[in-house]
Amino acid sequence: YHLQQTANTMSSPRSVIAQAATEKRHATWQETLQQAKKKHRPKLADWTRDGFATRRRTEVERLDAIPKCALRITRVDAGIAPDDFATRFERRSEPCLVTNVPEREGWALRNWTSINGRPTNRGDLDVFRMKVGEDDDGKTVRVSLRDFVSYARFNRDDSPLYVFDQAFCEKHGRDFYSIPKFCARDDLFELVGEARRPPYQWFLLGPQRSGTCVHIDPLGTAAWNTLLAGRKRWVLFEPGTSKKVATGSQLVKPGEDDEAVNYFVDILPRIRATYPHARRIEVVQRPGDTLYVPAGWWHAVLNLDDTVAVTQNFVSRSAFDGAWDRTRSGRKGMARAWLAKLEGADDPELRALAARAKLQPPVPRIV
Repeated sequence: YHLQQTANTMSSPRSVIAQAATEKRHATWQETLQQAKKKHRPKLADWTRDGFATRRRTEVERLDAIPKCALRITRVDAGIAPDDFATRFERRSEPCLVTNVPEREGWALRNWTSINGRPTNRGDLDVFRMKVGEDDDGKTVRVSLRDFVSYARFNRDDSPLYVFDQAFCEKHGRDFYSIPKFCARDDLFELVGEARRPPYQWFLLGPQRSGTCVHIDPLGTAAWNTLLAGRKRWVLFEPGTSKKVATGSQLVKPGEDDEAVNYFVDILPRIRATYPHARRIEVVQRPGDTLYVPAGWWHAVLNLDDTVAVTQNFVSRSAFDGAWDRTRSGRKGMARAWLAKLEGADDPELRALAARAKLQPPVPRIV
């Protein structure tokens, strides 16, 4: 009896191998993305509840049309001289669309014409883990590019996960793109060094209906955003527009989600009707377009198609005063290091900026 019991409790070699294979099985992309979604929005039980990929799909598709009441954006070619760009747009704090940057400047990234369009000789990118969100503790949620490509193709989520990855730019960015020449004269935050400056560059893979909600870029920075594939729908509100107006916070109905797709389909029309005098630019960005967003402009973005883009925040000389004011109050250690670099610069214009900064009154202490 004892021998029989021992034999019954032992697993056969075949069953041991099968069990080991099961334990080593890689998760499917569906399993991986489901876990990522749970980490990013643990309280959202049904990511398809509003039907923006199904019964409300036509409402999303209509966003390609710009209402006549919106201000139009100025378009210029990538050949615009940096000084001309600074005079016409940076110093006047005016957004613009710069066309043909990737083609004119020979970006390798211009060939990445779909979410699945990574170069055929760069199989290493398939396993590169991209940031698609954060959990409730602020920890980064990442998935492989291969898994994300499958998710982007088959998902029907109202507001899909969205790759917004800085690590890709740090490791591979210079293989694929360069800073557009029209705004490459300087980025004053470079002076404090990569370790001290806040995140500022991102590679973007945006499935249809993903996007970013209304916000102002931090620390008085401006931004450029270059689109390689798909269409992006933008709205930008002039500086001085109240948060209440730009976000439409008092126009949200009970139970409505606060994602970008909800904002563009439901909230923005109410903003137009309720605040008709709010000055805003609405525009559809297309492949090859680079959108310049000056500091202080509220803006939101929705991906009308699957999109590929790259973006970067920066501080130009003309935007220094606003950036200094926000940095010295929000990032005091960084501000001190920045001021020291400006004072020691060879460029007399930068030293003059430092002298002007030192004349500003101290930041009031919060008691």
